[in-house]
Amino acid sequence: MEPIPIQQARARYATLMEAPRGLLELDDPDDPRAALVPASALVFALGAWETFCEEALRAAAVGVVGAARRPEDLPRAIRETVVEIVGEPGEPWEHVLRRLGGSWHRVAIRHLGTSLEYRFRHFNTPSGGGVDRLADVVAGMAPISPRWPVVDGHPGADVLDDAIRRRGEAVHLARVAFGVDVVVPVLDLLDGIVDVTAETVARRIGHLPPVASG
Repeated sequence: MEPIPIQQARARYATLMEAPRGLLELDDPDDPRAALVPASALVFALGAWETFCEEALRAAAVGVVGAARRPEDLPRAIRETVVEIVGEPGEPWEHVLRRLGGSWHRVAIRHLGTSLEYRFRHFNTPSGGGVDRLADVVAGMAPISPRWPVVDGHPGADVLDDAIRRRGEAVHLARVAFGVDVVVPVLDLLDGIVDVTAETVARRIGHLPPVASG
């Protein structure tokens, strides 16, 4: 059975995706006011995807850190945060670890929230590369995007990158020269990407014990 946080992330994604799908129903080629419908739907859909990524990868990080039995099991982001908070400027992780001794796990859990808050604050481009880098840093996970669905022979990550580019042009340059025919496949792709990503995270942490308090 999937961990509850992953189930919640998927449920929230489904709820958030109701808005962009509802917007697409307003598309009307005879109404000039509907020209912004495709771009608006794309913006909301990518926002739902970004929210899912953050929630799923937070769950992965919490699971991995909680189950760590050796210092080397800790994700890189957590080690860097512990060094920054506990150590001296420029001090190697090994020195900090030696000073912490047997308390390294308790300290890592104590500063887990701070580390994740910093990492996710700077995560605003949910591309394949961005997701893979974040998954590696916060949870020590292998790349996820190569497992995403293929769309008309194109890797899902490439199709997603194009959608993110279009979103950026719509938001920052007011370029909205694309229609519903472009957006619908992206929304379907996002559903598939969410499924694969959720299953991958669930496999990574589903067997791990919960984070111990203290």
